Amino acid sequence: MHIFNTVIDIINNVFLVLCGIAFAVQIIYVLFFWIKPRKYPKAEKQHRFGIIIPARNEEEVIGDTIRTLFKQNYPRELFDVFVVAHNCTDNTAQRAREAGAIVFEHNDDDPKHKRVSYALQHGFRKIIAEYDNYDAFIHFDADNTMNEDYIARMNDALDSGVKIARCYENSKNLGQNMWTGVSGLYYIRDSRIACHVRSGLHTDQMLTGAGMMVSAEIIKRHDGWKCMGVSDDAEFTLQAMLEGERTYYVPEAMVYEDQPSSLKDTVNRNKRMGNGLFKLFFSHGFRCLGKFFTTFRFGYLDMFLTLLFIPIAVVACTWFPLYYGYKIIFAAVVADTAFLIEIGKLIGYILLFAFYLPFTLQSLLAAGLDSKKLDVPFKKLWPAILLSPVFMIIYAISICLGVFSRPKWKKIKRNVVSADAAPTEEILSEPAAEIAPSETADEQKEE
Repeated sequence: MHIFNTVIDIINNVFLVLCGIAFAVQIIYVLFFWIKPRKYPKAEKQHRFGIIIPARNEEEVIGDTIRTLFKQNYPRELFDVFVVAHNCTDNTAQRAREAGAIVFEHNDDDPKHKRVSYALQHGFRKIIAEYDNYDAFIHFDADNTMNEDYIARMNDALDSGVKIARCYENSKNLGQNMWTGVSGLYYIRDSRIACHVRSGLHTDQMLTGAGMMVSAEIIKRHDGWKCMGVSDDAEFTLQAMLEGERTYYVPEAMVYEDQPSSLKDTVNRNKRMGNGLFKLFFSHGFRCLGKFFTTFRFGYLDMFLTLLFIPIAVVACTWFPLYYGYKIIFAAVVADTAFLIEIGKLIGYILLFAFYLPFTLQSLLAAGLDSKKLDVPFKKLWPAILLSPVFMIIYAISICLGVFSRPKWKKIKRNVVSADAAPTEEILSEPAAEIAPSETADEQKEE
């Protein structure tokens, strides 16, 4: 019994050290929140952009996304909007064409090819083969809307030599209910605190599919899109970094997302994310750690620590309850009251200083510093701020469920839907080309 207790104590101490390292990053973000992100001078040249939007049964929102893009204060002749209607059973393709997009319809019966990554692969290959006249691409999700100077701000970054960049992620429905509040604040906190600090420290950014810009050079080098995992945006980040590329942040480019409005949708989204990131930790995380020790580029270490949060979440949901549960039961059996008190204090300190305070302070800072960018008054965000650590607990549990299962794609209820899917007069004046769905046998084989 003594040997058993010694072994599990050592294992637990190792896990605690790893947790301490990972959460120390969160403390750093709080301490350096005042750092200003990198600024990009106004571009001397206006570049050509291809906008690509993968969509699966998104007829409720795809129209508004496209129409918002056509309201950009950027020359209309310098960007095109492509929608990949991927395995759709609704009117997504029709709504996208009506709104003015160039549409590729792509249907694949292989259950392994249902992920959005295959839609991106198909779309990029067709664009490269049939158009091939863009300087960079921007990837949006089907439910995104964006500020009017989004493309212009990304153009500034591109003209400054940036090849890969992410944006500021905001929320469409921050004030709808508790779930949209805490979920939206999670992404706002990540943008305003983590991304700002990373940019100010001149390190790399973790990309997201919403509003990600990639130079055409890189897309062509990869023959389109080669990151086919569940978390393909994170996979692309890590792969690009391992190839020597830098990833940047453009805070003036802002995208708005429709946040899940229920616990069920929140968990389903996070399960798939957790499953993908857990695999990436073992396939790319340690490679990043190795790169750090050979290049001393802090971004590699930062990405390793960012991914480390995923296995830590699994440990927190499995090992810690079992370990401390065993210790409490053992102490209760032998009537070791002093040990019970010490265990209780340790658990309390861990929850308070390594968990509750860092995430609450980050949410408070993000909401306070960027209150003018949010569609909800600051005073109404207090419940979401105080519940931010609770959201992280749900996030950790969702990740754990995703790791130990094979989560499948499930449509998330859209809360902010198009009021009118009919095309506007402005868009009708510029009809878009319609691309008939077509795939060669070689394309099908590759996918």
